[in-house]
Amino acid sequence: MSEKLLDHYEEEKNYDAMIKLIDEMILENPQKASTLLFKKAEALIELEKYKQAITTLKVYLKDCSDGEMLKAYVLIATCYASLEDDEKKVEYLEKVLELDPENDLVLKQLSYHAYIGHDFKKCCEYIKKLIKLEKADIEDYTNLIFCCIQLDMIDDALKYAEKVISLDPTNLDVFATLTIVYESLEDDEKLKEVCERIINLNDDGTLQIMLLKAQASLELGKEKEAFELVDKAIKLNPYDPFPYLMKGILLNSLKRFDEANECFGEAFTLNPEILLSMEKLSN
Repeated sequence: MSEKLLDHYEEEKNYDAMIKLIDEMILENPQKASTLLFKKAEALIELEKYKQAITTLKVYLKDCSDGEMLKAYVLIATCYASLEDDEKKVEYLEKVLELDPENDLVLKQLSYHAYIGHDFKKCCEYIKKLIKLEKADIEDYTNLIFCCIQLDMIDDALKYAEKVISLDPTNLDVFATLTIVYESLEDDEKLKEVCERIINLNDDGTLQIMLLKAQASLELGKEKEAFELVDKAIKLNPYDPFPYLMKGILLNSLKRFDEANECFGEAFTLNPEILLSMEKLSN
């Protein structure tokens, strides 16, 4: 009878009544506690009582199988996420991974947290596991490239960049990353090769590809083509600061400093925060 009433309350989403009934059922028959505590925790979560749900689940964990433990860890991690406690969330996601090492959804979450937390070594470890499981997507590879660069693992960064390009031959972010890496390595031959590949990409008319092609053109000594592209970008996007910023960068590289400063000033007028972008480009 109690089980039917519990199902009825759950169907009606009457979670307060559910919790009260579960407590009564446990008092009447303590042996049923292990089967009822998880349902109680779910009801508490629906009521956004996350701390109480965590406490309930920790009691539930004392007497449950590995499979049930896995579900409990996931739910606890979810509660900590709702409480915006990332440290505890990660702790319980790692517990999930101990029980289920091939859980790609958890690996992706952990890699993301490591990435935004600048724990680049750990992020690499998680994404390499995803690659081994053949579950890594382009975003995972892109994050991995950035982490490898931060860890000064340039050969690995280049290897994964080529992998991304093989998956998506038009991935502009990776092409841009490659130009920065080869410039820092002073590898003119490879830099030229990447710039030629950028120029040969199909022009979809987006601002990003126009600016990338302009930069690549100048790198290859095609000054006229470079400025035609950047001027076209300015004409099509007169209120966007980035075409002016790019033109300033191109002029600056040609030591045409007065003209470059005019472009930087225009970019700053359109968006005063553009100076942050300039600082990132110069680092």
